[in-house]
Amino acid sequence: MKSAGWNRGSVRSTLLRALKQYRSALVLVLPALIGLSVFHLWPIIESVRVSFFDYNLISRVSEWEGLGNYTFAAQDPLFWRTIKNTALFFLLKVPVQMVLALLLALLVRVPFKGVGFIRTIILIPTVTSMVVVSVIWGLMYHPNSGLINGILETLSLPTQKFLIDTGQAMPSLVVMTIWKDVGFNMIFFLAGLLSIPGSYYEAAMLDGANRWQLFRHITIPLLRGTTVFVLITSMISAFKVFTPVFLMTKGGPSSVTRVIVLYIYENAFIFNKMGYAAAISVILALILLIASVIQIYFRSRS
Repeated sequence: MKSAGWNRGSVRSTLLRALKQYRSALVLVLPALIGLSVFHLWPIIESVRVSFFDYNLISRVSEWEGLGNYTFAAQDPLFWRTIKNTALFFLLKVPVQMVLALLLALLVRVPFKGVGFIRTIILIPTVTSMVVVSVIWGLMYHPNSGLINGILETLSLPTQKFLIDTGQAMPSLVVMTIWKDVGFNMIFFLAGLLSIPGSYYEAAMLDGANRWQLFRHITIPLLRGTTVFVLITSMISAFKVFTPVFLMTKGGPSSVTRVIVLYIYENAFIFNKMGYAAAISVILALILLIASVIQIYFRSRS
């Protein structure tokens, strides 16, 4: 009995000492925890709850739908088209962006005269507002008075319709977003490259390895973790694309650029189908979660 009482007292004193030790840290973290709960956790829980209702945002009247919103999404052709458009945006953007980011990281990895200036130029689009970038590129893409078509006319090349052509609208958005985001991915690849010990390259060069062999057998394997991280973050960003589509095409022409987040916005704030919009949001979150888990699983296997 004395031993049990002593153990309880020892555990209690240990907990009190730990609480005193980390009290300052808890106080400093508390505002972040409150912000995370209010602006992230609570909206997620509320979205899941609303997805089971036919919720009117204006009148605040809600009727229980159960799985009705999810059943309607499974039968909604426009929903599946937005999924297809979003997947196409991802496939067109992310692979090219990752390759360019890696090449840029390799370019600015080794210090040389002017490397700081080049890094700054690459990162300027990253820190520029997406709204500003979308408006400027929208003006550049204008079929009649845009800068790009003006350059093409000067070079005696045929002008393009860009955002008003069903075959060019999505690639035009992809080009703009790659220009905007490639510098952000470059930072992660550059950090990964700088973390690789130089002794690995020196040992391989002593064994007669050329540059391609160094890149293939040292750089690529040791960047696998960074590559998976960049792939996951880029995938989430691609599936969440909204601002450039909303400002530049409104989902047109003929819905070829209507992505899933734009469809969520339309259902929630234009068609006043908040419950259905919440259900699509939950489906999108599940898609991204499953894809991320699969990528992490294969990364751990390798």
